[in-house]
Amino acid sequence: MNSRENNNHKEDIQTTDVVVIGAGASGTAAALAAKQQGVNVILLEKTATQMGAGTLAGGMFAADSKQQKEKHQQVDKAWLYKKYMEVSGGFMNTRLVRKIIDEAGATVDWLNDNGALMKLTDAGVGGAYAHIGDPATLHGYQEGGSVALKKLLNAYEKSGGKAYFSTPAKELIYDEKGQITGVLAEKEDGTQLKISSKAVIIATGGFGGNAKMLKQYIGTPFTMGEISQNKGDGIKMAWKAGAAERGINVTQYFWAKFSDTEMNKIVPIVGEKWWDLTNFTRYPNLRVNMDGKRFSDETDVTLYSVHGAELHMQPHETEFVIVDSGMLAKIAKSGTAAIESQYAKWKNHPFFYMEFNEPNDTKELLKQENTPYDYTKLLDPLVGTTQTVFKANSLKALAKNMGVNESNFVNSVEKYNDAIDSGKDLEYFSNTSRLIKVSTPPYYAVKFVARNLGTLGGVRINENIQAVDENDQPIKGLYVSGADAGGMYGKAYVDFEGGTLGFAYTSGRLAGINAGQYIKSLK
Repeated sequence: MNSRENNNHKEDIQTTDVVVIGAGASGTAAALAAKQQGVNVILLEKTATQMGAGTLAGGMFAADSKQQKEKHQQVDKAWLYKKYMEVSGGFMNTRLVRKIIDEAGATVDWLNDNGALMKLTDAGVGGAYAHIGDPATLHGYQEGGSVALKKLLNAYEKSGGKAYFSTPAKELIYDEKGQITGVLAEKEDGTQLKISSKAVIIATGGFGGNAKMLKQYIGTPFTMGEISQNKGDGIKMAWKAGAAERGINVTQYFWAKFSDTEMNKIVPIVGEKWWDLTNFTRYPNLRVNMDGKRFSDETDVTLYSVHGAELHMQPHETEFVIVDSGMLAKIAKSGTAAIESQYAKWKNHPFFYMEFNEPNDTKELLKQENTPYDYTKLLDPLVGTTQTVFKANSLKALAKNMGVNESNFVNSVEKYNDAIDSGKDLEYFSNTSRLIKVSTPPYYAVKFVARNLGTLGGVRINENIQAVDENDQPIKGLYVSGADAGGMYGKAYVDFEGGTLGFAYTSGRLAGINAGQYIKSLK
């Protein structure tokens, strides 16, 4: 294939062994791992700096890292495998899943060796109360995802790797046999960059920022992903080069949030304290949907991927968390620990890691949950000024203010309260001892919408992270890692801590190693 020329711009022609498209967690890991194989590498990133979900995440999973071995906290690989099987119902690439589980521990060790500091934490430390007591899978960022990626990039560049930012890849170059021979890209000044290479690793982060693709493959309603620049570029390039599709309908609904429209109203009124409102997502209060109907076991709300998926399935991907004044009075007197202490386990054994590049410190979190907090001072200013917080002295009036069916809502509250009184939840089989009764007016409702971290598939790969065609035959020289790669999941994200980042880093590292070895086999 001949490169295209633009009469208005120069053409920069370069030659290398491996091109990596995307400088997020997976792509940066791939570039460094390939360079460490002793081959020449060029890393392309369309944004001006390293971005992506890997900069926001808290950490990655592993089964047998050095830290887990030293603390005798290895995770049973059968347990991890069964978690993947449960969430996929068998719709997963079993060989790929086993490979990632086997290699995740070595990836954590490799990251630490290269400056991206990770430390083993207990399950549930990050607020996922429902995970307390599970095996410790999460290795948390000690300096945050942004710092970790910068350190990996520094290690890559010090080893002689080239990196071009504000340089989006446009298409793959391949010969008449379909073998990859390079990449066409565009530099920031408009120069056409043609790179001849023997291998390409695609790691562009999925298509969470592409509304057209989300509508087509996820369906309506959908929520835009958290990383707006992820448009599916790499997926479409791989498909065009002959790669088959897999996992294009998988997305990571995780936790809940306020809509962008509502955030624009909330912040001018309460400022940074808006974040305190998200505490209501963590406790087993009654939830109803836009029809005024209860729809889940509320004690599972900190199984964030599970509840995120439940929320996605509701009308307009919306829920109302119902809070009564009895709960608020307890918190005003003794803090949220009066409702449910979620950090007491770590009073004498604290943990620290960074998520969203902010500290997650159990010492501080334990202190916060035991600090009295008058939430009415935060809630009341938002009543009537936003469509986020609603208040009324009766259930019927609250339903009217919320805009939900009055009969459905009152019936939902009555059944919910009856379940608490009887100790039997005949609707969703929850542990009623944890449910929080709705009995003391005035009542509040806080509205949240589904939060989509991003998509989790699109290109069919094998356990060697090679893109494959519809006959499962590898496309020579083409590797796809991270959120562009399909096969790890069935329909939703696996429910243990660190799964997505674990796949991103591990698949990226393996892609880099395998691409480097492929290059050396040609010499």
